[in-house]
Amino acid sequence: MEKAKKLEFYGGNGMSLVPFIVFIVITIGLSFINAADLNMMIASGVIGLIVGMLLVKDKPRYWDIVLEGLGDKMAMTAVLIWLIVGIYGSVLKSGHLVEGLVWLSVKLHLSGAGFCVATFLFSATFALATGAAFGTVAAMSYILYPVGILMGCNPAVLGGAIISGAIFGDNIAPVSDTTIVSTTGQTYTKKSGSAEIGGAVKDRSKYVIVTFLISIVLYAIFGGAKSGQGLDTGVAAALLAENQNPAGLLMLVPTVIVIGMAVMGNNLFVTLPVGIIIAVAVGLGGGLFGFSDLFRIENGAAMGAFPDGVAGMLSVCILLMVVVSMGSLLISSGYMEELVEHLSRNIKTTRGAELLIFLFSSVFSVLISAINTIPNICASPLVNAVGQKAKLHPYRRANFLAVACDSFNACMPFGGSVLLLLGIMKTLSTTYDFVEVLSPNAFLFTCFYPCILWFVMLFAILIGWGRIFEGENGEPVKEEPKD
Repeated sequence: MEKAKKLEFYGGNGMSLVPFIVFIVITIGLSFINAADLNMMIASGVIGLIVGMLLVKDKPRYWDIVLEGLGDKMAMTAVLIWLIVGIYGSVLKSGHLVEGLVWLSVKLHLSGAGFCVATFLFSATFALATGAAFGTVAAMSYILYPVGILMGCNPAVLGGAIISGAIFGDNIAPVSDTTIVSTTGQTYTKKSGSAEIGGAVKDRSKYVIVTFLISIVLYAIFGGAKSGQGLDTGVAAALLAENQNPAGLLMLVPTVIVIGMAVMGNNLFVTLPVGIIIAVAVGLGGGLFGFSDLFRIENGAAMGAFPDGVAGMLSVCILLMVVVSMGSLLISSGYMEELVEHLSRNIKTTRGAELLIFLFSSVFSVLISAINTIPNICASPLVNAVGQKAKLHPYRRANFLAVACDSFNACMPFGGSVLLLLGIMKTLSTTYDFVEVLSPNAFLFTCFYPCILWFVMLFAILIGWGRIFEGENGEPVKEEPKD
């Protein structure tokens, strides 16, 4: 079969980077002025594609390639999974899972550093259940942040615990958008398809568990407020009473089933619908919500967990498609092949290839800190190409990508998680006079989990901990294949 002719640009195939550059510059600018907005990011991607068209010689073919990228199987797989995840997470939220976790903390008589540790664990549990880091920060902050301050937690460390728990869940949840993107973009060379989500999560767990335990110790040490910072326990009791529902813990049933099925190797398109069915059955059977909470017509508009779950995912789905189409331009122009060849030229070892993948992804994650999925999408093609050349297994490639894109960006002052938490603090401060809006820099050194995980993974690269290659039939092997 004749090889497709390269897409030619005026000034060389390096000009195929221009759409990416336009997108990244605008996105970074939005992050730095605390104005990260998904719709504007989509617009910046479209603007980048329009600018790129001005530099290409064959304009009709340019748009044909863009359209092929929009319909890329990897992108469409992630889009469909995200839409299902959106419904799943929305149903769990309607089932009062957060209120169930608050009730549990009261029964355990937690306060100060103990409540800070519990906040980390509860945030991790919610993120593990829903796979939504941002959704976790939003859901947990509104309740646990004011309660935590009243219970004697250090405000900055408490905020860091919420974000850290959200990132932990994002790292290890089979339904996480980060996990989905990082795996679907890392393809096999010995067989068709991409990294299986359950296998990648299982492989990542050893690094995550070590970091998780270290983080618990640090939150136990630094989570308590300084002397005199504790607040009226009567106010705390009233606030806790308003946000308790032990029945909400029933929503952990579908969570455990979904995680178990995914880790056992079941396809996510089977696992998630089963989770939704069980969550709906548990919620309705337990009286946690009614049919009208799932779907209703209100003033001529569709309302409820089902439409809300889809609506929450639409923008990021469209953004994914636009960014993937930019990546298809890099491949069609031949620039990606040249870039990989150039970067790999002086890399003589597997460790060197892993460092390149990890550091390259980390730089992207810091530059585009607004939404952790976006640097994941942007770095994925190069990670896949370099990793394949080094014969690294798709699991390992996916895990480098997922960890790098869920690390320092979580605590950057202009990062999406920090901006979201600050916005919630501002809202809470209008209701509770004891809630103070902190500086964006306050969380630089209190988001223990994501930062420690980055160093754990770097350590794994340097000593070869957990290094696996792609075997003859795509299976993970410890020895590098000779072919």
